[in-house]
Amino acid sequence: MRMSRNFFITRREYPKDEEVISTKLLVKSGMILKNETGVYSYLPLGLKVIENIKNIIRKEMNANGADEVLMPSLVSSDVFEFTGRRELFDGEIFDVNSRSNKMYSLCPTHEELFSFLARSKVRSYKDLHFTLYQISNKYRDEMKVEHGLIRKKEFFMADAYSFDANDGGLDISYDKMFLTFKNIFAKMHLDPIVVSSDDNTMKGLSSEEFQIVCDYGDNKVVRCTNCTFSCNIDEAKVKVEKHTYNGEIKEKRLIKTPNIKSIKALSEFLGVDASNIIKSLVVKIDEKYVMVLLKGFDELNIEKLCRVLKRTDIVIPDEYELEKIGTKAGYIGPIGCTMDIIADNEIKNMYNVICGSNKEDYHYENVNPGIDFKVSKYADLKMFNVEDCVCPKCKSKCEVVKGIEVGHIFKLGQNYSELYDLKYVDEANDLDYVHMGSYGIGIERCLSSIVEMNHDDKGIIWPMSVAPYKVAIVIVNVNDQETYKYALNLYNKLNTLGIDTILDDRKESVGVKFNDMDLLGIPIRVTVGSKYESGFVEFKLRNEANTKFIKVDNLIEKIQRAIEKQ
Repeated sequence: MRMSRNFFITRREYPKDEEVISTKLLVKSGMILKNETGVYSYLPLGLKVIENIKNIIRKEMNANGADEVLMPSLVSSDVFEFTGRRELFDGEIFDVNSRSNKMYSLCPTHEELFSFLARSKVRSYKDLHFTLYQISNKYRDEMKVEHGLIRKKEFFMADAYSFDANDGGLDISYDKMFLTFKNIFAKMHLDPIVVSSDDNTMKGLSSEEFQIVCDYGDNKVVRCTNCTFSCNIDEAKVKVEKHTYNGEIKEKRLIKTPNIKSIKALSEFLGVDASNIIKSLVVKIDEKYVMVLLKGFDELNIEKLCRVLKRTDIVIPDEYELEKIGTKAGYIGPIGCTMDIIADNEIKNMYNVICGSNKEDYHYENVNPGIDFKVSKYADLKMFNVEDCVCPKCKSKCEVVKGIEVGHIFKLGQNYSELYDLKYVDEANDLDYVHMGSYGIGIERCLSSIVEMNHDDKGIIWPMSVAPYKVAIVIVNVNDQETYKYALNLYNKLNTLGIDTILDDRKESVGVKFNDMDLLGIPIRVTVGSKYESGFVEFKLRNEANTKFIKVDNLIEKIQRAIEKQ
């Protein structure tokens, strides 16, 4: 790339409509352009990084023995109706109506199509095992798109699918892909933590996420400070031991609490700890209302509640709707409640506590679960918090960190093969269903994570493996014919050797050129200036502060060593 002739944009200021530092830097450096929220264009340098990431994935997938294919992103809408996943994606699927009035969907993922494809091959156990993968566009109408490239409406994904005859074969495929993912991320200079996760959307048996811990992550991860335990916060289980209460069971009493609508205000007004207050919530499923009880300041983990109720279409009623069913926002309570009550496990250990009365300006005190109201079901419903929750493995303190999910692997088992009648004849001549695994890597999430973990106040610091160009040659004075000629010859020679090189031959000040090279994050910078007459050029690595003067005769060898070292 010759910068005087090719398409190239940099900004002096960060974009004001981006929050995440990686997206800010990618826009400022001219790697990407924002078309609208959740939709971006990849410009020449950014596209080269994307292709380098894809090539790392492709090389490791091929080494795993996987075969690459390419599936359509536009499919008949009934594909997701058939597997029941339209409901699970909760409105995220884009639908398109054709001129013949046939409904199509843009694929958010491809398990269905790969299951259907495998049917064209699998007849016998002799046809198994195999793994297929693709690198393609996916589409999701995300509700939260404020995280730049981390959450987009259109994005690249590398997704692979394994097909085996039994659980043992699936375990082997899963473990091989786990190692493949580790190799892929290592070559990108990423070091993710592996966390257990929810596999409900994929209708699988178990799953693990690869999370990059950083300040701008869009996920919350629970991580033990002592052992290796970690999991997605939605999966973090809270163990509660049933306590025996030997104190006095008091009689409930209605008390006046004028204009007291929050747990915090109620705690301060009555002078009681929030742990002695029951928080009551109402949710709606279809036309049925359910009351949910938590302790004090605990937060409801909506994902846990979805699993308990085995539904994803949970709605929170507004104040008007609450009044219609006989309660009042800020004063909701279980006393006299006719709806089903689901309570967090910690409610079992509460005695003589405070709760809402369903009447404005009044609460009950000395309320006892099981005596003053009936609980239909107890379950782990609360959001994990570091104040009163401990590691479920070693009982040590945990921390909650932010992470970017760059990869996700699933054991799907036989769920999809049963739906698609994907059977094979085993060695005993009996029919059985194929065992599947699903494995996905978010390309843009990798791109964002790399920048999040590799930047400074000057710009991006690309690892050599994904950098758009390995070397940048800066000409101090483009009007100096000797230095210009040498720089151009060096540029051509390096590219001939397979070393992607960019030549800054613009008529700009050397300060502007240096700032742009730092912003772009090119790993090696060679500056051709006044010392060329003495046979020297300036050599600098982007991830180091110092510059060196190198003899021109040794320069190419120096560059090759620097590339191999990184």
